[in-house]
Amino acid sequence: MRCLLPLLAAAAMLLCGCSTSIVPEPVRPATSEHQLPNRDLVENLRGKWERLKDPKLTDEERRSLVQAYNADLLLLIRRLRYEAYYTDDSTFDDFKRHVDSMHIAIPLDSLGTVYEDLVPAQDVRFENLEEHYAAEGLGVPMVGVVPPAVAEKLSEGSMAPVRTKGTVSTLTAVMVFPERPGNAGPQLRLVTRLTEETCRVGKLEYQLAADFSAPMEVYWRLTFENRKRILGLLRPQKLRDTTGLSSIQPYNPNKIPVILTHGLLSDASTFGQLVNRLYVDPEIRNNFQFWYFNYPTGPAWVYSAMLYRDALEAVRNKVDPKRRNRNWDNMVVVGHSMGGLITRYNQCVEPWKLLIQSGVVDPKKAHELTERYIDHPFDDMKAEVFRRQYFFRPVKAGMVVYLATPHRGAPIASLHIVHALTKLISLPFSVVHEAVNVVTLQRDLFLLHPDEMSHWFTSLDQLSPEGYSIIGLQGLAMRNVPVVSIIGNRGSSRPLAQTSDGLVPFWSSHLNLGEEFIVPHGHSVQEHKDTAEIMKIILHEHLQEHPPMRNLKLPKEPLPLAA
Repeated sequence: MRCLLPLLAAAAMLLCGCSTSIVPEPVRPATSEHQLPNRDLVENLRGKWERLKDPKLTDEERRSLVQAYNADLLLLIRRLRYEAYYTDDSTFDDFKRHVDSMHIAIPLDSLGTVYEDLVPAQDVRFENLEEHYAAEGLGVPMVGVVPPAVAEKLSEGSMAPVRTKGTVSTLTAVMVFPERPGNAGPQLRLVTRLTEETCRVGKLEYQLAADFSAPMEVYWRLTFENRKRILGLLRPQKLRDTTGLSSIQPYNPNKIPVILTHGLLSDASTFGQLVNRLYVDPEIRNNFQFWYFNYPTGPAWVYSAMLYRDALEAVRNKVDPKRRNRNWDNMVVVGHSMGGLITRYNQCVEPWKLLIQSGVVDPKKAHELTERYIDHPFDDMKAEVFRRQYFFRPVKAGMVVYLATPHRGAPIASLHIVHALTKLISLPFSVVHEAVNVVTLQRDLFLLHPDEMSHWFTSLDQLSPEGYSIIGLQGLAMRNVPVVSIIGNRGSSRPLAQTSDGLVPFWSSHLNLGEEFIVPHGHSVQEHKDTAEIMKIILHEHLQEHPPMRNLKLPKEPLPLAA
């Protein structure tokens, strides 16, 4: 029977089967052991639900009953998804008529407009994540696939347009049977597992089953980011549609944002293992929401820092336009490698001094420079992008975390082979246009070395210890905010000051402030388990100092956020 088909398939079929190969295809249900039609299967679930209300059950009886209930519900879900996927004449209206005729309730009225597909977590095959974190309990863990069209709703009128391949929700499906007379029909509940831990059955509370890793696995397949790393370095203009902030989960204003910024020749997926390991901690997943800043890594990091600020401003204008949500002011900003330089630069209180300290601008003309760009409104649009890179207010954050960050540059960037590689980088038009404008305005901008302008605009040049931005960054005052540095050490027996993570030496990643932790790993410290354990500790400490605001209004629909 297909009379219960709408319970899970309405969303998947609403867009006429728009599922792709990156989302797991439906599993054909085994029929040899379960020949019951869907209606009878639901009645079996009802019987088990009633038995679960009995407080006299032993622990073993309760565990066995929950497992049997979950097995029946998973079979039903797989049947419905499979039939919906391979039924050509099914439409949302047909599904709705079936639901009405059998008095089946789906509390989420907007199911078809929120989820493109609903995938049982057990059907997700792991290819990217090293660990699989799940929790036993009542219900069937699900991955709710949110389509790009929903995410793009938030892009209207924003500075940084939303261009996303979709996002996911961590869900648990439970078939409940209300006790009220006249309302005895089954209801399929899709519980947002990151906000709810238990489900009431009669007078008893049952822990909900969960799978925290399967949604992340599907998310990284949706993004395709790990296929773009070389492209982001050599042809950054090709990735302009994927630049910006995105969240792996629908936006929740009651959680503190954690913004993760990747480094050179990398992308947001480099944090996949780290976030997967952090989500296993209930206090972290209940209080923090993880965001990713993705950007092409060819342009200089001062330029990418501007894109970061633009994207953050666009998101904040959408979700908190009146700036009343303190969770954003207490956010944790995390940067790996070159992403740490972006993160640090955005915390500088007088970023324009980078031009002076680097020797790019004549110190004797510093007063004239600040007078033009700070003390008076800027009305010359010819160098607007240049101005925005060096004259801005710092990003307000509650804690800064640096992962293997080359604060004093990376000597490897000075090698001849690296200089040769910089010649292959094709910069975006906006960056090239900026270079022309700056040279044209050199007399007004008081540049000392306009002949060196060509080295200003690529990331590799500005990762060298001799790069003007690295030199200028030294000594810049930053906001008074807790700082944590996590530094890699490849196991050398030499004194710490002489060690390296393979790419960045300790003398470059070390800061004379905040806390510092050494991880026995190479440059990709974010992928090491010790880093996740350190992050758990510092996030717990952050919660003690800055508990999140609560009882803020949730969106009517579980919209994802990307910009």
